[in-house]
Amino acid sequence: MNSVLFDHPEFDNHVNVYMHFDEATGLKAITAVHRAWNGKPAVGGCRLRNYASAQEAFTDVLRLSRGMTYKSVLAGLDYGGSKSVMIANPDTLDRRATFLAMGDFVESLGGKVKTGVDVGLSAADVEVMAERTSHLGGRAGLAPDLVTAYGVLTSILAAARHRYGSEDLSGRRVAVQGLGKVGFKLVELLRERGAEVVAAEVQASSVERARDTFGIDIVDPTVIHAQPVDIYSPCALGMVINDDSIGQIQASIVAGAANNQLTQPNHGIELARRGVLYVPDYIVNCGGLLAVAGDLEKSDDAWVWRKVDEIAATLDQVFTLADEREIATSHAADLIGAERIAGFDACQPRAAA
Repeated sequence: MNSVLFDHPEFDNHVNVYMHFDEATGLKAITAVHRAWNGKPAVGGCRLRNYASAQEAFTDVLRLSRGMTYKSVLAGLDYGGSKSVMIANPDTLDRRATFLAMGDFVESLGGKVKTGVDVGLSAADVEVMAERTSHLGGRAGLAPDLVTAYGVLTSILAAARHRYGSEDLSGRRVAVQGLGKVGFKLVELLRERGAEVVAAEVQASSVERARDTFGIDIVDPTVIHAQPVDIYSPCALGMVINDDSIGQIQASIVAGAANNQLTQPNHGIELARRGVLYVPDYIVNCGGLLAVAGDLEKSDDAWVWRKVDEIAATLDQVFTLADEREIATSHAADLIGAERIAGFDACQPRAAA
């Protein structure tokens, strides 16, 4: 197993990977810890997906946990990143029993990670986990999805200012991919700013809700990325920018809440070559982490909103570095993040010889 982990293309000096199987429910789960500093737990959500294979889940958890560390340091926090994935079919599992089992798994890690809502989970699922573990975040204070949506809007405005010279979204067309809690709230915020929105969503109930509430155009999820818009905002699952889709993107800005939007690092370079301003996803979607950090640190709501406002300054730094060095914004963000991570790593005590 070690050789598989250490040779995996997504391995980035992760400090721990934990695997769990619960025979009673059939739950298979993986938790990856990318970094942990200053005696604090690593932080990252718990995701439920019917992965095609354990290998797919393993790749996902490595990428997501790494992204959480970068998200943390670029949000000005000192939490290392973790992620948990549950390999299960949400349509057939015994939900309560499965989340009790997941709570047991989290508890067995002894506080090394703090987890919470991610794709496939609801607040109710986390409350079931809470019956078995206290190592959860985002249960008090501001809702993570609400803060995330405002963080996406803040990022879009910063990108618009950099690309168009103005934050005015009046008449700008935005394609929103995903109408879950974050995507739905983002549509509301964009409409308040005067933007024209076209959206896509796989859940029929969410589509009808958006139509009834906003009266927006809805297109098939397979073509949302190719709409003739100014801004493309992926707010569902990741890897939507790939060899097939990248040449079809007509937007001049890509900024959304989805994790791991770039299937490969070269896709960030290709977006830059095509003149598309890509806003690094782990900065755009840091609002959820900020809400969780506010809960863990017992900070007030004002602290969280101040940190959301700081996203714009962080993006200005990324855009400036990318312009000065003539590199992709994804590369610029990675350089800034890697420098901060190295600084935290260097301050950790070494084990005795």
